[in-house]
Amino acid sequence: MTAIVDIRAREILDSRGNPTLEADVTLASGVIGSA
Repeated sequence: MTAIVDIRAREILDSRGNPTLEADVTLASGVIGSA
């Protein structure tokens, strides 16, 4: 199991103009995932 070393979130507008959150998660292995 790998450790999470950083989480960054920001507010963006979706395709309909509604505010929503997008997050980037960085793991100890250097892998970055976005959702």
